[in-house]
Amino acid sequence: MFCDNVGSGVGELKAVPNNGGAGWTFTWTKWDSGTGTFSVPIPSVDTSTESILTNLPDGLYKVEATNGVNSFNDQAWVLNRLASSHQPNFSLSRRDCEGIFFNSSFGAIQLKYQDITTKDEILLPATYVFELTREGLSVQRTPLIDYDGSVKSFFDGEAFEGERDYLMTVTDECGNKYVSPMISSETYVIKAEFAVDPMAGEAPLEVAFNNKSVNADDFEWFIYQDFDRIKTGLTSVEDSLLVDGIITDKSPVPFTYLHPGNYFVKLIASSENVDGTCIDEYYLKDKGTPIVVDTSLVQVPNVFTPNGDGRNDIFRVKSQSLKSFSGTIINRWGRVVFSWKNPDEGWNGKINGKWATPGTYFYVITATGREEQKKKYTKKGSFMLIRK
Repeated sequence: MFCDNVGSGVGELKAVPNNGGAGWTFTWTKWDSGTGTFSVPIPSVDTSTESILTNLPDGLYKVEATNGVNSFNDQAWVLNRLASSHQPNFSLSRRDCEGIFFNSSFGAIQLKYQDITTKDEILLPATYVFELTREGLSVQRTPLIDYDGSVKSFFDGEAFEGERDYLMTVTDECGNKYVSPMISSETYVIKAEFAVDPMAGEAPLEVAFNNKSVNADDFEWFIYQDFDRIKTGLTSVEDSLLVDGIITDKSPVPFTYLHPGNYFVKLIASSENVDGTCIDEYYLKDKGTPIVVDTSLVQVPNVFTPNGDGRNDIFRVKSQSLKSFSGTIINRWGRVVFSWKNPDEGWNGKINGKWATPGTYFYVITATGREEQKKKYTKKGSFMLIRK
């Protein structure tokens, strides 16, 4: 089978003896269906080792070759595929909440030849590739082997706003492309989606919700409590929420999480159309990534080495998300040697400007966290002052 974009026949045949030797002569003829014989002589371009025919129209060809000792003969059909002038049939079938449905068909050209022994016609499989595109973007590509010209269905399930232009392109085995008239359509498909910033932090944590939904008009936000605190057997959805009810703003104002925990948020987006209401939802729990709100924290070191080497030279409490803080350091005789109110500060190991004696010292830390249920810390203990 040859791809013929000219229309005058481009088929080619070449005969070569199996042994590759020289001294061969070749005789070509074409089948005459009227007489039922190979009676039409065909001129060829020959060398002593091969024979070539070019620019052949459709038909059955026979070659006979001999070198005076050995001989052979063979037959081959030549079929030229011409490019069609037809466009694909292309139509919009329906729209619903799942997407847009299209139908398309194409006048398939099936090449055929005849079995000269049985007189039966034999059809070659017609292979076409159907490609649905939206604004030049491939939506569905479907290769069809042995295509018979029947109507096929195509589908676009993506959400977008406004109208988009669709085309159906059909490509045959030769790479010839056939393009349908354009169809413009809107879609009813909804895509619910939002982004959270930040996803983690210390309590109290202010979180902003950026609504990225597509093709939706109405919104319902469900801001849930920490899942470990939600009781089983709740009688209403509102009992599981941190707020008084479901928020219906397009994008709610930033929400402040006061209590540590893992929190999930759900958005239900919807839109009305002539066929009813289309709905989609986006749920952080399904994505496996909750909003993580950390607890307040107070950690006290047990070793202190103020020797001026730049490492561990300040006795400092590790803390986060505190509302209040007070620290006091006492020596072994009960005397206060240092006190401070800012957890970011600490003791440099000096008393009245002089280095403190190495040994055991004691601390008393009191602090209050910023959580909804305020966490109070009272830590007492000892640490070693070491100077090497």
